[in-house]
Amino acid sequence: MPYAQAHIEIDDDENIYLFSYVTLVCKLSCDGWLTCTGTYSQTTRKHIGAFMREYVTYPSNEKGNYYDAKKCYENNYRFNIYTGEVEDL
Repeated sequence: MPYAQAHIEIDDDENIYLFSYVTLVCKLSCDGWLTCTGTYSQTTRKHIGAFMREYVTYPSNEKGNYYDAKKCYENNYRFNIYTGEVEDL
């Protein structure tokens, strides 16, 4: 991550977790489900944007962006980056 206050953790199942400072902010599961727990501060929003550009590429080859994650959080759902499916949390 280009920001020192953010880091990524990848578990044994290849799920990817974004932490901003010590707060879990986004999870991208190995099967493509993206969940965002909040948008928090301006710095965290930058972390989310960098995470989305780095780890989310849609089937159309378009990169993910902060606003995709923000919609998940504001509407209390998760979405699949591969299929476009949406599930309520």
